Amino acid sequence: MSATSDAAATPGGSPGAPTPEAASRLSSGLRRLMERLMDANPILLKEMLSILRTKLFIRFLYLSTGVLAISVLAGGAAMAAGSMPPATVGQVVFQIFFTLALVVIILVAPAHAATFITSEREGRTYESLLLSGMDAWRIVRGKFLASFASLLLVLVAFAPVVGIAFLFGGISPLHVAFGFMGLLFVLAPCVAFGIALSARLRSTRVAILLALMLSAPMGMFFISSLVGLGEAARGPWGLKMHGPFWFAEALGERFFEWDTFGLVFLLPVFVVSVSVWFFLAAAMAGVRPAAEDRSTPFKVWSLYALMGTLITLFAVMGIIGPGDFDEASAAFGVAAGFLPLFFASLFANEPPLPPRIPPARPRGPLRRLYARTLGPGAAPTTRFAALLIVAAHVGIAFVVIVGGHLFYPLAVHHGRADAAILAFSIGNTAVCLCLLSFGALLRVVLRNGVAARVLAVGALFGALLLPLLITLVVDARSFEHMDRSVPLLMHISPMMPTFLAVGIAKQGGAGRVVEVLTPVIIYGLLGLLFWVLLEQRVRSITLKVEAMRAHRDELLEARRALRPSLAPPEAPVDLPESAPPEAPADPAESGA
Repeated sequence: MSATSDAAATPGGSPGAPTPEAASRLSSGLRRLMERLMDANPILLKEMLSILRTKLFIRFLYLSTGVLAISVLAGGAAMAAGSMPPATVGQVVFQIFFTLALVVIILVAPAHAATFITSEREGRTYESLLLSGMDAWRIVRGKFLASFASLLLVLVAFAPVVGIAFLFGGISPLHVAFGFMGLLFVLAPCVAFGIALSARLRSTRVAILLALMLSAPMGMFFISSLVGLGEAARGPWGLKMHGPFWFAEALGERFFEWDTFGLVFLLPVFVVSVSVWFFLAAAMAGVRPAAEDRSTPFKVWSLYALMGTLITLFAVMGIIGPGDFDEASAAFGVAAGFLPLFFASLFANEPPLPPRIPPARPRGPLRRLYARTLGPGAAPTTRFAALLIVAAHVGIAFVVIVGGHLFYPLAVHHGRADAAILAFSIGNTAVCLCLLSFGALLRVVLRNGVAARVLAVGALFGALLLPLLITLVVDARSFEHMDRSVPLLMHISPMMPTFLAVGIAKQGGAGRVVEVLTPVIIYGLLGLLFWVLLEQRVRSITLKVEAMRAHRDELLEARRALRPSLAPPEAPVDLPESAPPEAPADPAESGA
């Protein structure tokens, strides 16, 4: 009886068969997915055809490959002329090849990608690109994929040169595969960084120059950091390779070890993905018109960055060791606290009002509530960032405390570590909220995001340096015992939560947590004052704009009422009823 009723209740007479509505939704979803996969990005096709027809790119391809091959051959010959074993020579040649390829990527990729959007502006095709009907994400994605694919061709051209290392031995194809994987991991954020610069700047020369100026020192720091990490990992992991591409040996021989897999594979994947996502979100904000929403991509990115950082922090807690986990946990917690500071600076850049071209009406009461309270605009974005900052510090404290008790239940300094991270989280929350509300208020008043960020960060550094300099003038020896007692004037510094956390982690004294009340009260009250002023400013601008719109509507209604007497029926007056209103300079200014 039940089987018959089930079959009768299901269309088609078979139990468990999907309903026609569910089947239609599934088929439409699959159809949209296939259309996206099969629909080639026109920006990608256009850029690739243009690049492959450019003589400069072809010349760079064979000239760079030739110079790289000569350099690798010269290095291998110099190493082989000595008394070095052939296997060691092969490893040195391997490091020379991939290091030179890495330098080429770091220097060339940002500069190459920095021309992709500025060239559209200088060629006066940028407006046509925006009017083509493609959204900002499709344009940015096409530019990114085109630059990435063209530089991938360079790596393909470089690939045969690494065969020189196989003549000497000491490496395996797996090492080469992981080496090229590392190059791809570096190539993606370099290209995304160049695309972000290209979307923000208007001159190709300025974009290339700025890309080179920023990528060169960052590349040197990155390569030296890789070498240092390799030297630190050689002893515990028993590695033999020297150089920045030591991780190829680690992944080739210890891939399934949890510490190697997490630190050398999963952590770089997270860092690369969060960097590429952020740069592409910045490029989308630069491509979108000022009247559209520019903050939502950053909000989605911030949630991913926060969750990934908390997971990484929890994993790091498991490998620091029980001997010094109290000081190390405080250090890693303080390092993770720079992310909320970045959130505070990032989201203090919203115009006072939401975009004049709103997105489609959100479905559901929760989405409408989110769009009204935490969506685009200065006040809603400030609320979102404030919740994000509080959640970040609560998550950091929770991960450090729970991770310490979970991984090291027999450790004797749990109270010290817990008090240190609580002091830092509470104090740094107040500092970040003050920076956020002050920067957002400056953004609304000055109507300039760059000036607001510069002034807000400058005020933060001023609050940091002024007490430090005064304390040094009064008594320079007061910093010798910073871990036991913080100088009185340093209590008003934004670094007070960090000093207090380090002191508690080193010397103990859980009762010192109350010392964090001074910066909490100072920066908390300042942040609350700036927030109230921001809400009042936004509310006054909103009322002015609403009054202007109401006045405009009254004028339109009056003109409609007079239309029969002012114009014949065959020639009616066409009024742009759907055009956006002309707002004053302050309320109508809408940029991210």
